[in-house]
Amino acid sequence: MKLRIDTARVSFVCTRAPEQRIAFDTGQAKTDRETGLPLWQVQLMALDTSGGDVIAVTVAGDPNVTVGQPVQVDGLVALPWNQESRSGIAFRADAIRATGAPLAGVIAHPGPPRTPAPTEARASPPPNRLVDG
Repeated sequence: MKLRIDTARVSFVCTRAPEQRIAFDTGQAKTDRETGLPLWQVQLMALDTSGGDVIAVTVAGDPNVTVGQPVQVDGLVALPWNQESRSGIAFRADAIRATGAPLAGVIAHPGPPRTPAPTEARASPPPNRLVDG
């Protein structure tokens, strides 16, 4: 059963670089049965007036989006599944498209490697002296 999700009032941001879906048994890229395009999984933050959640969405064809980039998700469906003692919800979309440049300040870009401060030569502490008073 496919449950269509209305995304009209939902904002999405890519939170992890897209990854090709790989079949466990063959190690080969999974492909869409209808189009033959490779399947990609994109981790997205979905945000509306009630809050946010992170979901993984599968889409046919390379979505060509980057981390921190706002995206539009077309044709989003939820696919409940149950296999042996496990169950969950898979998300699938017809398309995921960038709607702007990556958000500034969302991702901390690695700077140059930090070098530790040089250790200072430290004088030995004075020996404890007992003073008769």
